[in-house]
Amino acid sequence: MDYRIRRIAAAGLFVALALVINFPLLGVPNIELFSLCLFVAGVFLGYWGGFVVPLVAGMIFIVFNPNGPPSLITVAVAQIIGMILFGLTGAVLSKNLLKNRNRMVGITFCAAVGVVLTFIYDFLTNAAFGLTVGPFWPTVVSGIAFSLMHMVSNGLIFGFFEPLMVKLWYAAGPRLYQS
Repeated sequence: MDYRIRRIAAAGLFVALALVINFPLLGVPNIELFSLCLFVAGVFLGYWGGFVVPLVAGMIFIVFNPNGPPSLITVAVAQIIGMILFGLTGAVLSKNLLKNRNRMVGITFCAAVGVVLTFIYDFLTNAAFGLTVGPFWPTVVSGIAFSLMHMVSNGLIFGFFEPLMVKLWYAAGPRLYQS
C-alpha cells in the first residue's frame, strides 16, 4: 500500500477513535479521553497527523456535539487551537517518549505533559469565553475549579497510558512509516 494512503487511512482511524472514545464520558464534566487520542495521533503520525487529526476530529466534535455546538465561534476556534496543540505536542515529543526505557520517568513526564496541555487548553477556552462575553478575569477565575479537575484527570490519564502507548508503538507504529 502506498505510504500516503496508509498515513491518510491511519489519520482517519485516529479521527474516528477520538470521536468514539469521547462519547462514553460526555456526561462526566472534564474527564475525557479525546485529548489523549489527539496527543497519541501526533506521537504516531508525526506533525502532519498531529495537525490534521485534531483539526478534523475537533471540527466534527464541535459541530455534532450531542450537548450542542458552542454558541460562540471564538470558543470553538480556541477549542480547535487547543486540540491542535495536543496533537503537535505529541509529534514534538514522540522520539523522546518512544525511546525512553525508564517507565517511571515516562509516566511522570506524560502526566506532566497532560497537565500542562490541559491548563493551556482550558485557559484558551475560558479566555475566549471571557473576551467574548466578559468580564474577562471573573470568567477565567470562575473556571478554575473545573480546570483543576480537568488537569488532574488528564494528568492521570496521560500518565497511566504511557506504557501502553509505547507498547502499541513497538507493535504497530513503525509500519506507518515504511514505504
